[in-house]
Amino acid sequence: MSEGGYCPYNIGPFHKTMVPYMLRSLGVQRDELVLDVGAAQGHVAISAKAAGYRRVAVIDIESYNFALFQNSYDIVCWLCNVESDRLPFDEGEVGAVVCFHLIEHLGSPTHYLSEVHRILRPQGVLVLVTPDWRKQYKTFWRDPTHVHPYDKESMGRLLRMHSFRNTRLSAWGPRFGAGRLKAYQWLPRLGMIGADLLAIANK
Repeated sequence: MSEGGYCPYNIGPFHKTMVPYMLRSLGVQRDELVLDVGAAQGHVAISAKAAGYRRVAVIDIESYNFALFQNSYDIVCWLCNVESDRLPFDEGEVGAVVCFHLIEHLGSPTHYLSEVHRILRPQGVLVLVTPDWRKQYKTFWRDPTHVHPYDKESMGRLLRMHSFRNTRLSAWGPRFGAGRLKAYQWLPRLGMIGADLLAIANK
């Protein structure tokens, strides 16, 4: 992906705008611990850090960007397999867990979601973004690492099964001219009309 311009040195205005907007709108305070799981190039973590969130951590199964995260952004990094490892945080330690395009790669999300529920503080928030199967069924399997599709109904049931509450499900990403014109910078709701699925739930 970095060859196509998707790299930590080239984070676009969508993430820079929408990640802080989402955290603010969910009431996540800037001194709370924000955890980016499956951080990859760091578009969530770096955007949160740049917006003034002081305690940002990442978890990934690969460490290829950890030196950059730590040295350039003071982001704490943990190497972890979320399908089997215990997440390296105490119960109730984390204010928000943000997980962009990870859950569709997990054969079973049970261990991961149980661990997220454990580490979140009371009323803490989980944010998931994944391809919406209803909108992307023609292209979902083009990524050979995808193993599990979700739509609004299956995602809602999954989160309820793992004791999450107050689930909100919507679209994610810009569409039509909202992306080209970057209109979401002035009206962030235009960043929530795309082909991905956004799931938000509380502990």
